Amino acid sequence: MAKSNLRKTRPPIEFGRLQWIALAVGLFDIATAIHPLFAFDTSNPLLRLSTGIAGVVMARKWEHARRFGIALVVGYGGLVLSQLAGPDRLEPVTLLYARTALSGVLIIALSIRGAGPAPRGSAG
Repeated sequence: MAKSNLRKTRPPIEFGRLQWIALAVGLFDIATAIHPLFAFDTSNPLLRLSTGIAGVVMARKWEHARRFGIALVVGYGGLVLSQLAGPDRLEPVTLLYARTALSGVLIIALSIRGAGPAPRGSAG
């Protein structure tokens, strides 16, 4: 009798530009949570670590990478707005929050621009 291979093989994960950027933002946030780049980084490392892990996990699919960009804009954009509306003196860490929010804007702009996932199953 011939052996049958019952194990299904998964198709490889295909990464687009949007997913690569989400992965890069996630890895950068993990790296800066472990070792901050700037002396004025007084943000909670747990916040940056969780953002980084979410970016790495959500980079697997195009739709999730786009949602990650939206979450960055809403979450970190809200932190920037609360810093701008709050005290008379602006905290230096607001620049780091703004950088992360702008990363989300870049991800969203690429998703709107038409860098969508490649259609599957179409043979040419």
